[in-house]
Amino acid sequence: MLAPSVTRPDEKSRYVENILESPERPDLLRLTALVEHLFQVPVAYLALVDDRGQVVSRIGSGREHWPLLQTYPLSLTTGRATVLRDTGPGAIRFAASAPLMTSSGVSLGDLVIADCAARPSFSEADQAALSELACTLASKMELRLIALQARESVLALHETERRFRAIADAAPVLIVCSGPDGSLSFVNKTWLDFSGRSLKEELADGGFGCVHPDSRKIVYQTYWRAFQAREPVTVEFPMRRHDGEYRWMLCKGVPRFREDGTFAGFVGTMVDFTNHYKAIAEVQKHALCASAVAGVAGLYYLLLDPHGKVEQMSPAGQPAIHQEQAAVAYLWDTWIAARHGPEAIRAAFRRSATTRNVVQLRTASTHADGVPKELAWTMTPIAPAGELIALVATASASP
Repeated sequence: MLAPSVTRPDEKSRYVENILESPERPDLLRLTALVEHLFQVPVAYLALVDDRGQVVSRIGSGREHWPLLQTYPLSLTTGRATVLRDTGPGAIRFAASAPLMTSSGVSLGDLVIADCAARPSFSEADQAALSELACTLASKMELRLIALQARESVLALHETERRFRAIADAAPVLIVCSGPDGSLSFVNKTWLDFSGRSLKEELADGGFGCVHPDSRKIVYQTYWRAFQAREPVTVEFPMRRHDGEYRWMLCKGVPRFREDGTFAGFVGTMVDFTNHYKAIAEVQKHALCASAVAGVAGLYYLLLDPHGKVEQMSPAGQPAIHQEQAAVAYLWDTWIAARHGPEAIRAAFRRSATTRNVVQLRTASTHADGVPKELAWTMTPIAPAGELIALVATASASP
């Protein structure tokens, strides 16, 4: 049966224009020659018609008479041959045609025969025979259409794959693809440059050869669970670079599906976030140092993220916060900030976060016992490699 897409008006012409091309053309010419011999006519040809009824291609005999047969083919859909006798001026006195119909009912055109002499004896049996021959020719042409469409689909698929590989190879992240059975099918050039291995080596061990041995099992299990559930997955693990150094990778994988909804496998991307990982460790180190120094000096301190959210505070500040029931997330909403100049502290935080410089200020308030008190604040940004990852705010009583 003819593929459904061939029946679309915008696609049918594109296929029928090529249906009579090599290598099928000689076979179809031989078949039209057989029709010419069976009916003893000087004109026998196949005419292919587009969706507007215009002839887009013809092959067969009697080429010199074709201009006189412009009314052919008639794009008939009745399934029966039509006979026109004494067609008018010119040498043609007889013409008959039968529609070329595919098994799915798509009209490709007509099989036309014509003669310079009248054919009053052309019978219904002859019409039936012409129709049968047209069916045989249509079947062969239908196979040709299917082959053309299949070849075009393969070429389109290859072109899509070529473009994907070109884009994937140019991507700055590591890209990996697996097939519907879970096996590795592709890694991009960025991956190969990172690992220093060949595509054959990566495909051989499923891409897990560079994963740290201590993490290999859990990474495989995490991936396989997501694969079986057809669900996105995110996993972090160390992966060996070509120079032998293990780098922390953030991998995100998602299932992919074909147009018909069938599962096609997984595609994943990996980003080296070792520097970010080290930055987190740097923050933790600074936090421990700040906690130790503040404890010895009797300072209040707050560890803030780049947006001002309090991530850690000194033990000395926690009871007061608890007593005031001010369990809040941001610096200017904390008990200390609210009691000792929230607007000034907020402005100092923003200035320190923006300029990456240490900022100092003083705030005045009245202690609970009625004694005036002044606090000295210091905002210290933590920005290794120039990127702000945290900020430490300390406060001490001014002498």
